[in-house]
Amino acid sequence: MAQKSSDLIRIGNVILVGVVHYRVEFATLVRKVVVQERPDCICVALPHALHAHITDAVRELPYHSVVIHQEAASKETSVLIVEGSDGIFEAARSAIERDLPLWMVDPIVERRLMFFDAVPDPYFVDLLGQRQFFQTSLPQLISSTDGDELRRKSYIAARIQEAARRYGKVLFVGGLAHIPRIRELLRMPQPLPLINVRILAAALAPLHPDSLKKGFTEIPRLTAAYEAWRKDRQIGGLVNRHELILSLMRSACDYYERQTKQEVPDSVRLNWARFLRKWLRYKGLLLPDLYHLVASARSAMDEDFAYHVHEYACDYSWTNDPLNPSSVTLNEDNLMFHGHKIILHKKLRTLFGQRQKYRIKAVGSSKWKEHLKREWEEADPGEVDICSYPPEDVAIERWGEALMKHAQHILQASRSGSEPFISEIHEGPDIRETIRRFYEDRIYVRVEEPGGYVFGSVVVIFDEDERVERYPFQMTWLGEHSQESDMAFYSTPPGVEVVAPGISRLEHGGFVMSYPPLRMYDVWTDPAFGFVENRHDRLLVAGIAYSEKPGIVYVAKKPPARQWKRLAASMGKRVVYVPLGSLNPTQVRRMRTFHLLQNKGLRNRAHEYLKRT
Repeated sequence: MAQKSSDLIRIGNVILVGVVHYRVEFATLVRKVVVQERPDCICVALPHALHAHITDAVRELPYHSVVIHQEAASKETSVLIVEGSDGIFEAARSAIERDLPLWMVDPIVERRLMFFDAVPDPYFVDLLGQRQFFQTSLPQLISSTDGDELRRKSYIAARIQEAARRYGKVLFVGGLAHIPRIRELLRMPQPLPLINVRILAAALAPLHPDSLKKGFTEIPRLTAAYEAWRKDRQIGGLVNRHELILSLMRSACDYYERQTKQEVPDSVRLNWARFLRKWLRYKGLLLPDLYHLVASARSAMDEDFAYHVHEYACDYSWTNDPLNPSSVTLNEDNLMFHGHKIILHKKLRTLFGQRQKYRIKAVGSSKWKEHLKREWEEADPGEVDICSYPPEDVAIERWGEALMKHAQHILQASRSGSEPFISEIHEGPDIRETIRRFYEDRIYVRVEEPGGYVFGSVVVIFDEDERVERYPFQMTWLGEHSQESDMAFYSTPPGVEVVAPGISRLEHGGFVMSYPPLRMYDVWTDPAFGFVENRHDRLLVAGIAYSEKPGIVYVAKKPPARQWKRLAASMGKRVVYVPLGSLNPTQVRRMRTFHLLQNKGLRNRAHEYLKRT
């Protein structure tokens, strides 16, 4: 962090610190200034009419709260998010902890402007330092000539001067965009403008954990790092944001690998970084926020990877109880309070502006996950009717058809050959073979055996798991209609990773699909397959036994044992091996993950959590 206490703006006994809202580097700066300068009074750009509510909310930090209030002048309902990563709330927090006088010098202004301070990238300000930043021409670009804003700044300056007359050293913390004008106003005595600061009503409520995922403020992981740094009472600064972002990206990849047991290829990591760099350059930014990280992760790999990046980045240690009925859920245009929707006449301040949001409804709160797991385990057995998610059924059936076509191409390639042209052209000239045997001075033609195999079963083995450690759950279910196959599989157990009420995320170890449906007995308890020792071999034998067609597709890392090929041949069938590594890895990862629903009624709302774009 390049900002230093010697770099600050000083007017007499007043120290001015500008912050970019909800950025941990500025909260770190404020913390260091308070420790090093030891002010006698702290003034913050917060509405003093809400002094009691904001003070109570600050005392709850690092748990986030919101103050809902209605102004007397405009009679509009607004919300103020209280978060520790904001430098202004850090100043208020430090004043309360050190038992210093805390002055909230900002009035609640009629028709307050609905935008974030138009400052450059916060990382640029942090690297440059505040003094050098204010010496450039940039402050002219962010100065406001609006009459209400000028009255507001005059009010703030008058209150700061009043505090400066009472105390020896005064620290003021406000928005970075307002510091140049307030600095000029402090050079001469300011009268206190007449502004209606009365409020009709105000309420303090905890912030629902889901609101941390919408990207309104700081990345939750960075806020958690700041709170950990603050708890240790360190004086040195945090590692700069660039290093924190890189560490978060690496850790998110590791988290994805732990959760899905699938490796993130180096090419994906590289494409993620390249895409992000080019996108930020196009946007004129130096470092990404939560939206950029998740959206670029989806572009670099797929929706599943973006889901896990989002879930990891939004993990926050100090989340409020999601079951608290008084918690508030924030959206762009409204909030939910005690189950009632309050329409806001002015938009909540968001870091995303008018950008399109990524459509992921992850549940990253540890408390919420524990609640979902308990709800899954304590479900009434009479109401449990395990079923699948139809869009995933359609996707895996299409993949099975694609594997059959791929196996058909492999068979055709194995049956085709070349022979010298004598009297028949067959399938046409074989240019490659003719050139390879140019010295023979003969023309070769392609010859293919007529006919082809029709496939009745598809067996896919992602992981043999011979010790039954990673994939202990086994199940067989029948197709619900003529377009679906019967299926038997082994996977991770349900209820371990619950992503929504009644919806559990699982990972395939292996499965068999057989056509037509409604014929398969439970593969795992059928004594007819008792002679097969391993589960992956049992799926292959089941695929051979239940196939009404002569072809069986077998996809795995290793080819099937000879004994199973001989078994298929004795039944007039043939097993066609497709190496798992020859398939599209993105498609393989997508097909390996699926979801179980506790009952069919959940299918009506599962798309809210599992929607793919």
